[in-house]
Order: sequence, then C-alpha cells, then structure tokens
Amino acid sequence: MADLVTSVVRLAHGWETPQRRAWCEGLEDRARLVPPQAVVYRGRNLIFRELVAGEELAVKRFPVTSPGKRFVYRWRASKAVRAFDHAVRLEALGVGTPRPLAAVEVRRGSSPVASYYCSAYLPEFREARELRFPDAAGRARLLPLLGEFVGRLHELGVVHRDLTAGNILLVPDRDRPGGVSLQLVDINRMRFGRIGVRAGVANLVQLRLNDGGEVLAGYCRARGLEPARLRRLYDARLALRGLTQTIKERTRPWRRRLGL
Repeated sequence: MADLVTSVVRLAHGWETPQRRAWCEGLEDRARLVPPQAVVYRGRNLIFRELVAGEELAVKRFPVTSPGKRFVYRWRASKAVRAFDHAVRLEALGVGTPRPLAAVEVRRGSSPVASYYCSAYLPEFREARELRFPDAAGRARLLPLLGEFVGRLHELGVVHRDLTAGNILLVPDRDRPGGVSLQLVDINRMRFGRIGVRAGVANLVQLRLNDGGEVLAGYCRARGLEPARLRRLYDARLALRGLTQTIKERTRPWRRRLGL
C-alpha cells in the first residue's frame, strides 16, 4: 500500500516559514492524537484547537471516505482549498470570516484521504442559532442585523450554500452595530455571482430563526426591497425549506451509508 503524502497547498502571507510548514505537514499524525480538551467538534469532520508559534488556530479535518468522493476529489479542489480561497475572496469584499492560514491535502498515491483547513481561532463568539429562542440575549436588535448581513452578502454577489444559523458567528465588537461582528464559517460551499430576489430569499430561509419578520425586514433594507411584497414568497420558501429539511434528516443515515 502506498504511503501517505501530505501537501501544503495554500499558505497565508507570513506563514511561509519552515516551522509552520513542518507543522502543516504533520497534521495527519497530529489529528490522531488530539487531546479531548482541544476538540471543538467531533463528528463526520473533526475540528480542534492548536497553538502554533504563539498563535491559536482552529483546524478542520475533512475526511474523504466514500469511493465516489475519492474519485471526484482526484480532480476537484478539496474542501480545505475551497474554504481557503473563499475566505480570501470574502476578506477582499470586506465580509467577516476567521483569517485563513493554510490548506493541506493528504493522499495515498493519487487517492485523496483528507484535507485540512486552518484558520485563526476565535476565543469568544456566539452562534446565530441561539437567536431561535425568544429569550436569547439581544435577540430583538440582532435579528434585523442578521437579515442585513445576508442582504449585504447577496448585494456583493455572495451566496453561502449552507447558510444555517450555526454558520454565522456573533463575535463581540463594541465598534459595530449591536456590539457584534458577524462572521461566516464552514465556507467551502459558496457561489459568487449575481443573486436575484427569488434566489436570495431561497438562501435566506435556510436560517429558520422562528422570528416575526425582523430578519426579512433587515434583508429588504440591505437590498432596497419592500418586505410586504416578499412576505408571501418568504413564507412559501420557509415552508418548503422545513419540508426538505425533514426529509434530509430522516434520510441522513441512508445517505451516509451510500457516501452521499
């Protein structure tokens, strides 16, 4: 069996040092020995924290497990590379996301095994999913800001294709409206280009925050639209999203067995 080969595919400016490159090249071995206290999330993917040259990082490991995905990722850019490139593009547009630092790929021969995306670690944040609950701190002022944030993304030509409320972070920032900076994570699945109203609303409803129209109002304010004109479309898309999400959750075990 061919040995594992680790390739450092992307490095941020200032990370082109022997020490940091060597650290990146050892990620596959390091991921097997992550101490429990450093694990941020362990599931289909692994996310862990690590200190490198005095800088705390968040590292996400994307395994490539199914034969179909191994075949596709022989030619397609890995999830880590896409996340890095998307982060660079978001930064250029002025959209918040943790600073990209490295993208690493691990292969056995020509077959991909895993990829790693490394970014700056945010020591303090809340997930926007907390705003689903009526008693969430600052909910009334943050819901319209969240809608404005998504509206601004769409005006810039950015679609996060997995725009769940858990993929928008509320990072404390006294200089920003509402006292928070909104930042995107899990950004390997994105699309850039013109976003029409229908496509924008279809993307917005992925948040599913059980609000009373505040998110839609903020979204319309950012795009210069009238909320009353979009309410019926928004409600219809929200109902459809709920149905498709239920189907997705119920079929998840079967889809994972098939590697989908």
